[in-house]
This record gives sequence, structure tokens and C-alpha cells, in this order.
Amino acid sequence: MAVTGCAAPMNAREARDIAHTRLDKYCKGRCGTLAWNNTQKLNMRWLVDFDGQRQKFTVIVEEDGNSNVTIWDK
Repeated sequence: MAVTGCAAPMNAREARDIAHTRLDKYCKGRCGTLAWNNTQKLNMRWLVDFDGQRQKFTVIVEEDGNSNVTIWDK
């Protein structure tokens, strides 16, 4: 029996979960306490923002689940 069709598009909660996991891997406990700030969809990717004490982190989450962390000084 074959399964056809495509997966449903990623929603904001899934993007936030992927971003949180990616940021945990990136920081390895060195980034301090982080707080989720915002999630927004931009074209075919999600931008998920987290605030730290000295830096702001943006995790770009692609529809296929790949992610990338960008750091901004406050």
C-alpha cells in the first residue's frame, strides 16, 4: 500500500519547537536564560526570536525543518 500526498505546512508552534531545540544545541548552556519573544512567517521560512540578557537570537526555520541561528548584540 502506497501513501501519497504531501506533509502539511509547518505552523508557528512547530517552528518555535524546532527553533528552541536548535538554540539549545547552539548554546550548550552558555547563553544564559532565554525568553521566547516573537514568531513570524516570512515567505517560505519562519523567524523565531529569543531574548537573552546581553543578546538577541533569531532562529530561521525553513519549511523542511533546517534551521540557522543569528545573534544580535543588544
